[in-house]
Amino acid sequence: MTYTVGAKQQRVPLKRLAAAILACQATVASAQLEEVIVTAQQRSESLQDVPISMVAMSGAQINEQAITKMEDFTMNMPAVTVAQNPVGNFLFIRGVGTPGANQGIEQSVAIFHDGIFMGRHQLSRAPFMDLDRIEVLRGPQSILFGKNTIGGALSLHTARPTDEFEGSIQGLYGSYGETEFNGVVSGPLTDSLRGRLAYRNYQLDGYLDNVITGDDAPERDDETLRISLQWDVTDTVVVNAKWEHSEFEQNGSITQLGRVAEVPYNGTAALITQLNRASVAYATGGDGIEAIDDERAVVNDGGAILTALGVIPPGVPGFPDKPEGSKNEMDVGHINVEMFLGEHTLTLISGLAQYDYRDICDCDFSALPFIEVDAIEDYEQFSQEVRLTSPAGETFEYITGLYYHDADLYYRALDAFGTAAFGAPNVTRDYDFDQSQKQWAVFGSITWNMTDRLRGTLGLRYSEEEKEVNRQLRKRFTAGWDFSSTVGAPAGTFAYGDSAEEYDRFTQELAPVASAIDATVWNDSGLLGTYEHEFVNRKRDEDFVDWYLNFEFDAGEDTLIYATASTGVKGGGFDARFLKESVGPRAGLFEYDEEESLAMELGIKTTLLDGGMRLNAAVFRNEISDSQVSVFDGATGFVVVNAAEIVSQGLELDLQWAATDNLTISAAGSLLDSTYDKWDTAPCWASQLVDPGHPEYKPGCVNGFRDAKGDNTGFSPEVAFNLNFDYGMPVGDSLEARAVLNINYSDEFATVGDLDPLIGYQDSFTMLDFRLSLGEYNGTWEVALIGKNLTDEEVSYNSNDQPLANGNGFHSMSRLRSYALQASYRF
Repeated sequence: MTYTVGAKQQRVPLKRLAAAILACQATVASAQLEEVIVTAQQRSESLQDVPISMVAMSGAQINEQAITKMEDFTMNMPAVTVAQNPVGNFLFIRGVGTPGANQGIEQSVAIFHDGIFMGRHQLSRAPFMDLDRIEVLRGPQSILFGKNTIGGALSLHTARPTDEFEGSIQGLYGSYGETEFNGVVSGPLTDSLRGRLAYRNYQLDGYLDNVITGDDAPERDDETLRISLQWDVTDTVVVNAKWEHSEFEQNGSITQLGRVAEVPYNGTAALITQLNRASVAYATGGDGIEAIDDERAVVNDGGAILTALGVIPPGVPGFPDKPEGSKNEMDVGHINVEMFLGEHTLTLISGLAQYDYRDICDCDFSALPFIEVDAIEDYEQFSQEVRLTSPAGETFEYITGLYYHDADLYYRALDAFGTAAFGAPNVTRDYDFDQSQKQWAVFGSITWNMTDRLRGTLGLRYSEEEKEVNRQLRKRFTAGWDFSSTVGAPAGTFAYGDSAEEYDRFTQELAPVASAIDATVWNDSGLLGTYEHEFVNRKRDEDFVDWYLNFEFDAGEDTLIYATASTGVKGGGFDARFLKESVGPRAGLFEYDEEESLAMELGIKTTLLDGGMRLNAAVFRNEISDSQVSVFDGATGFVVVNAAEIVSQGLELDLQWAATDNLTISAAGSLLDSTYDKWDTAPCWASQLVDPGHPEYKPGCVNGFRDAKGDNTGFSPEVAFNLNFDYGMPVGDSLEARAVLNINYSDEFATVGDLDPLIGYQDSFTMLDFRLSLGEYNGTWEVALIGKNLTDEEVSYNSNDQPLANGNGFHSMSRLRSYALQASYRF
């Protein structure tokens, strides 16, 4: 059997059809696995013939498992993680990724949408809909895949229009008000033109109860529409075009206060802890102590609770008061032209991606109105790729091409601070980041079929990249402030508005007061560690060469052995959340260097039991220098630094076994050792910054830094595996019942850039999902009962140090136990 997931609807070659007929006539005793066709090397090939450690999941499997977003998808992939953050997502493969959220940094693991590079973390928030398949490629993919990616790639392929008219509708209703509707219509429009229309609506009421507001979170409302066309212009020219528009909105967040130290680390932490407990107790009538469960106590109330507690007098202006939430719009489109020039194929891919969003983060993650980030981001990207592919089966096979990438990014954030609780005015730092980026590259790959069983491939890519940025940060009073009583003047004499110009007037007219506020609030000696600055037309130019070398050997008819060495480079850039001066010794920290990798892999892919089993294994090592990380600065910001060297190495196993005609067993596992080989400027942990006499004090902080050599990188469990049991049986003459049990296990792993073991670690867990379905054997209709996280594990893929309160932290609850009923009909 052949399970085809190529770039367009495939016609089965006569040789393969004949082989399939003979196989059926042979009536072998063992059950057979379906062949999986992928395009990981820009050719349609069997997964077993691709010398890359990879896994693929079909669109049917994605629907069956009720996977609605990228985070759910990677739950079933050992050592593959997408982690949601209040201001972005993280992507990791084999412990390699980009920790921390910073709008100026691209991901070390990239997403490709129908071949279009999507390196921005925000693009991973796009909902799943009408997919043909997803391919997960482990390790650097820096030659044939658009822009460089040094840690791996998640390649999404949407379903294409079909030759025959067909359609489907699917609905889901589940716990916490979860509903999903998918509708698809596809078929011919004329003799040479085919179309496909897909629509998705998803809603979720939320699985965390906010005990302060009474609201559930996160409340989601997603809507996506996609139009695809396929046009046979001539017998030798085929055009595929797609446009997709998404709107997704989230009210509330998954974050909750994760830890309150019984013995706070310092005076600030003690004050925050006491005020938070008092606030929660006032609002709930309880003791105010929070725990990691299905409740949260987060609110920006404009200072109402603090006023009721008598901490501040009535009417203090400027405390954070905006509700948490995120509003996003996204457009993704491409035009793919394939021209068959004799036995060669010329491919032209034009891609567009655009999104804008507004995120409001209650970033103190508590019942206190202390930190609110109100941010917008607007991004536009155009890419053009030209690729020439030689025919397969010749002594020499090659792919060569050109790539161009042009992107514009604008980011602005208003960080509001309720510093009036500390006797200072409520202030806001207002900063923006305006960047243009251009890259072009020339690439090529050539394969020499030395014998019928031995092949070698060499790939090269030369890239040039330019970034130009404007950046400024201004101080403001959040809602204005009157200093008249401070200096003994009548009310209104020294009153200032909420603009940056008004703050400048304040510093000129009341310089001594402004200096005192700088020392207690703004500067490094204060709470925020923030300075006004401006960078104008700051440029960065770089060029680099990537290479790829691979040898393949067919040890038998169904066994492939391969060895690969490759490099990858991710360009440097500018820190979009930089808080220091624009002149002086720290101005250079605004810029960070490129990230480079050297990867080696030895693998085997084998088909056993006359096609009834696939067993693939790979050992790998990836050495990364100047790793780009975004880490908490110990005050209220995150900075991008190059974190010396990482070594990620380990073993991966993938097994699929058709145990009987009714039972298929799949297993995937990884043994991973991903550590910092050198990083002597890592940020200190909260427990290292307190007095040595403190009961939780840990040594190791020297001159404000610690040596992280030997520490595991983030999202890198030493052991992780997935087991899947899929059992189907006939019911009567035309029905089929199926039961699918999915088991995921993961060791503990760090979830923060500074690797703090007290706050930023997820304990080991075992998660069970189950699906029971009944439907017509031909797939016309089906109903299913789905249970997720039946063990009710408390899993967080994002925890972090809480600003201002060293020793407190936030915890992002990933998914609680839930159930859903799913029904589908195809026509």
